Amino acid sequence: MRIARSSCAERRSPDGVPASVLVHRGDGPPRPRAYTRAMRVTVAMGAFNEAPNVAIVVTDALSAIAETGGDGEVLVVDDGSTDGTSAIVDGLMARDTRVRAVHHATNRGFSGAMTTALREARGDWIFLGPADGQFDMHDLVRFLDESAHADIVVGVRARRPERMGRVVLSRAFHAITKFLFPLPLEEFSSIFLFRRSLIDSMTIRSRPRTATVLPEVLYRAKVRGARFTQLRIEARPRMAGEAKGGRISVAVFTLLELVRLAPLVRWDEMRSPRRARVPAGSPQK
Repeated sequence: MRIARSSCAERRSPDGVPASVLVHRGDGPPRPRAYTRAMRVTVAMGAFNEAPNVAIVVTDALSAIAETGGDGEVLVVDDGSTDGTSAIVDGLMARDTRVRAVHHATNRGFSGAMTTALREARGDWIFLGPADGQFDMHDLVRFLDESAHADIVVGVRARRPERMGRVVLSRAFHAITKFLFPLPLEEFSSIFLFRRSLIDSMTIRSRPRTATVLPEVLYRAKVRGARFTQLRIEARPRMAGEAKGGRISVAVFTLLELVRLAPLVRWDEMRSPRRARVPAGSPQK
């Protein structure tokens, strides 16, 4: 699917507000949002059954945006949660117009949630992170500082406070992915800052319920001449709840998806017109 801004300029609410500035709360008609223009940054996160964590993480993200000057939003993609996450996110949105939510009716997995986040973000920059509290949202300030010299800023964990089984699985994932999608990065499964104009021009082929969307996007960006920088970050154990990414079924499906994707993505990028390979707003190399 091609990532593009939602095309809904003709649709309006009963009171005449354009649908492009409405948001679905999950319990009635959309209501107007404060932002009707581009903004500096969208802090985007996927949330699947993160009821104990999501309010804390969203609050931290709002505080981080305020540190950068306040020009931004928090976008939560509720990925079919069944534990009350949806109601919590809607409550946050009702109290603060900087919070926006997209609700998936069913769980679409990591790639599904992240693709929605990339499609729905309004900021010139997209800061992607999880809703489980493993990362400090205030790192946003450091990431935006680095964006003066890069199109993509990649967080690299100084250490991984996880069980050995998850660490081994992650290392295997990175090794296989780097073989299929050569990337000049130590890690690509933590937090990221993307220039949105770069993402908007991409076709995303990763299927839901896999974990391949970030390697795909990063590889496409590399082929198109994007500038990368890496930033050391501190990681911590998730605050509460169960980790979702270490399931064997997801790992196997992701491996098969990587093998399927590799030739398709290469073929896409071979056919990509040269003029589309340098993101708008980024100096050519």
